[in-house]
Amino acid sequence: MTTHKYYNIHALMPRIFKDQKLIFLFSTFLGAVAAGIFFSSLNNFLVDVYDMSADQRGVLETVREMPGMLLIVLLAPFSAVKEGKILFGATLVIALGIMGTASLSPDILTVTAWLFVWSVGAHMVMTIRESFCVALSEPGTRGRLFGIVRSLRSLGTILGATCIWLGMGILGFGYEKLYWTAALIALLSSLIILLIKEKRHTGLKRKRFVFKKKYSLFYLLAVLFGVRKQIFIVFGPWVLIRIFDQDAPAMARLILVSSVAGLFLKPYFGKLIDTLGERTVLIADSLILLMICACYGLAETTLPQPLILPCLFTCFILDDSLFSLRSAHITYLSKIVESEDELTASISTSYSIEHVVSMIAPIIAGLVWIRFGYPWVFFMSALVAGLMFLASAKLPRKASF
Repeated sequence: MTTHKYYNIHALMPRIFKDQKLIFLFSTFLGAVAAGIFFSSLNNFLVDVYDMSADQRGVLETVREMPGMLLIVLLAPFSAVKEGKILFGATLVIALGIMGTASLSPDILTVTAWLFVWSVGAHMVMTIRESFCVALSEPGTRGRLFGIVRSLRSLGTILGATCIWLGMGILGFGYEKLYWTAALIALLSSLIILLIKEKRHTGLKRKRFVFKKKYSLFYLLAVLFGVRKQIFIVFGPWVLIRIFDQDAPAMARLILVSSVAGLFLKPYFGKLIDTLGERTVLIADSLILLMICACYGLAETTLPQPLILPCLFTCFILDDSLFSLRSAHITYLSKIVESEDELTASISTSYSIEHVVSMIAPIIAGLVWIRFGYPWVFFMSALVAGLMFLASAKLPRKASF
């Protein structure tokens, strides 16, 4: 008997390229590194290169968020396409958008167009990624997988923000070189996705559109989260940059610290969703958000000067970690969805609804900033936090599902 001199290539591959969950997580991590380089410096990029005002930034954000509103339409033609292939194509679009922003944006109009392209890919990835989180986990443990994904995204952001901090602050690199690095990392992320095999609903033909009364509370939570998210993503950093003169390396350091905190907090928050239930964690989220809004709005006028920035930095870090509780919306949906072929379409519907208000909120907030001052942007957000509390209280208790 002779020994076969050929080896099973698949058997020799590292485990990370055979375990579907690990492939998915590795691709997610690479995508997060690219996003960390690109998005952590975007506000400074817009100020440094285009000298944008708050109202201009609000308008750009509305355009950038438009693909989120159109998500239900963007994904509908691909209802018969396996979700892994959609994830691959959308990640390529992200890389293209970053390249265009880096090298083909001589003015505000063109940079807005390229950010729109990037946003198309980013919003499609966001939806399909959450669908895969459900497909690759079992009921009762989905919050944990969402937490791991959020944690890995924080780790990716740490590396991305470090690239900005070291690249710009120490090595003297410009935005273009760093953004091309981000685009190449996004391209690598897309290639890793090709190794994913479909599981459960990700390989099935899906419904193009889903809009049901049964999911109305899920949609309402999406609307309120859309307002909250967009105000804090845009105007939280804008306060630090415009009012307190924090430059790109300083913001990168803050995002780095925030991501390190998220690395530990987000898996814990994911476990809390599984153990305490969606109702409890979302009620707590709304109450903490009320305190964050008060801090942003009142810190400059009520705190001693040495405490203002540490307080605002703390709010930024805490709020960034709390964004991960958006996963509770999807775990709630996975418990009430009538059939698996409705899941992805329902997620995209919620994102489309969420982004209708996400497009409007930055414009209103920008005008409020110009007319009344930045604290009123966060007083407006406090009202949204109160509505989030009322909506979350309507969720069934954990034992009632």
